[in-house]
Amino acid sequence: MSPALVVGPPLVAGLVLALAAQRRGWAPPLWAALAVGAVLRIIAMAWAAQDPAQPYDFANDFSMAAAEVLEGRNPTTHMRDGGWHFLPFLAYVLAGQKELGDLIGLSWNWSGRIVPVLADLALIPLVAKLAGERGALRGFQYACVPLGIMVSGIHGQFPPLTLVFGVAALVAARAGRAHWAGVLIGLSVACTNWSVLLVPGVVLAVAGSRRLVVLGWTAAVPGLWLLSSAVFLDTPVTGLVDLGRAIMSTRPVVGDWGWTALVTGGDQDVSSVLGRIGMLVLVAGLLAAGWWWRGADPVDLTLVLLLVFLILTYRLGAQYLMWPVPYLLARAGRATWPVITVTSAWAAAGYLRVQMFTGMGWWQFHSVWALSSLVVIPFLIAALPPRNPPRPGPAEPVRPTGAMSEP
Repeated sequence: MSPALVVGPPLVAGLVLALAAQRRGWAPPLWAALAVGAVLRIIAMAWAAQDPAQPYDFANDFSMAAAEVLEGRNPTTHMRDGGWHFLPFLAYVLAGQKELGDLIGLSWNWSGRIVPVLADLALIPLVAKLAGERGALRGFQYACVPLGIMVSGIHGQFPPLTLVFGVAALVAARAGRAHWAGVLIGLSVACTNWSVLLVPGVVLAVAGSRRLVVLGWTAAVPGLWLLSSAVFLDTPVTGLVDLGRAIMSTRPVVGDWGWTALVTGGDQDVSSVLGRIGMLVLVAGLLAAGWWWRGADPVDLTLVLLLVFLILTYRLGAQYLMWPVPYLLARAGRATWPVITVTSAWAAAGYLRVQMFTGMGWWQFHSVWALSSLVVIPFLIAALPPRNPPRPGPAEPVRPTGAMSEP
C-alpha cells in the first residue's frame, strides 16, 4: 500500500491540530505535546521500517558509515565519493544505533531511526523554551508539524539532532551561559557543515567578551571530533588536514531546487560549473542578508540566514526544509503557517512518493517536483522577518544561590 495512504492521514491530522491550536490558542502541557509528537513519529517510523523502498542515503550511506566505524575505519576515506563528508561524530552515533539494534534484535530500518526520532522529540521543549511566553503553544505545534515527522520518522535523517544542539545553544546563550552555548553550537557544527549558519545568532546572543568564549568552543569541539579520527579510527595524524578538506567539500549536485532546476529542466546533475556559480551566489546572498539584518534579534538573524540559504541554494534535499521550522515557530508571524504548510506539502510529495497516483515514473516526477520548488520559494521570501524589530539586550546569567555556577 502507498505510504501516502498510510502515513498521509496522520501527517494531515498533525497539521490540522497545529493550525487549530493556533486559531484557538491552545497551550497543552509538555507531556501532552510529547505524547502527540511520539505517536505521530512512531506511526511514520513503523511504516517506513517495513517499506521495501528505503531512502538511498539511509539504507546505504548511513549503514555503511556505521559499519566502517565498527571496523575502525574512517567512512570519509573508505566510502564512495560524496558518500560521507562529515566529522566522525555522526558516524559514531550511527555505529551506536547499529550496535544497539544488534543487541536487542532490531533491523537497521528500525534502529537507524531511533536517534533522529528522539532528537526530534527533544526539540519540542526546546522550541517551547525558545518561544518564550507562548512556549506551550509553540512546543505543541512543533510536535505536530509534518516536516519533522517525515525527516526523522521516514527519512531517518539527522537535521533534528543538529537542531537540538543549535536551538539549545541559542537558549543557553540567551540565558548568559556562554560556555554551554559554545559547547552546544560546537556539537551542532560537528554534526554537519550547514549549522555554521546558526553560529552568528548564538554569538550575538551573549555580551562582550563572552562572545570569544562561544567562538572558542565552537572551533574546539569540532576540532576534537576531527582529532578523534586519529585516536579511534584509521586516519593518521598526518592525514587530518586532508581529512578536514574532504569533510568541508561537497559534490556539486544540482537540479533539485530553484534556479538550478530551471537550468537543468528539473533533472538532477553533477555540475562543477553550476556548483561554483551556486556557491558564489549563496555566499554573497548570505553575507548581504547578514549585513542587512545585522541589528536584528539573534533568533530573527538565525531565521533569516536559514531562509536565505533555502531561497538561494543550488542544491537541496527535502530534509533541508526542516532547518528554519523551530525559529519560524519561535518568531511566528503571518507568513509562518503558509510557509510551513507549503514546504510540508512539497516535502511530502517526495517522501510519500505521490507519483504513484500520477502515472509518472520517479525521474519524470522528479523533474516536475524540482521545478515546482519555484512555487515554494516565494513563501520562503514572505517568511523573512522585518529588518529591525526591537532587539532585547543579551541576558545576564542567573546565578543560583548555594550552587555552582558558570564563571
